Amino acid sequence: MTVNMTMSLPDEVAAFVKAKGNASAYTARILRRQMLTEELERSARLRAEAGIVITAAEPVESEDATLERWGRVAGR
Repeated sequence: MTVNMTMSLPDEVAAFVKAKGNASAYTARILRRQMLTEELERSARLRAEAGIVITAAEPVESEDATLERWGRVAGR
């Protein structure tokens, strides 16, 4: 399902998004990245509060694959 929205953007931001071709798809992709970032930050805070320590490693999947997997988990 999709929802039509009207946004007011600064001129240079609107020009940048329009230059991407499909402004809706580009904006959705950027917003999904932000949603994932915020969810990962929240998850990291919860793990830290629980005393769970995660070590850094090279990602084993691409960003697109991560977004797709998280979308499936979230039922999107």
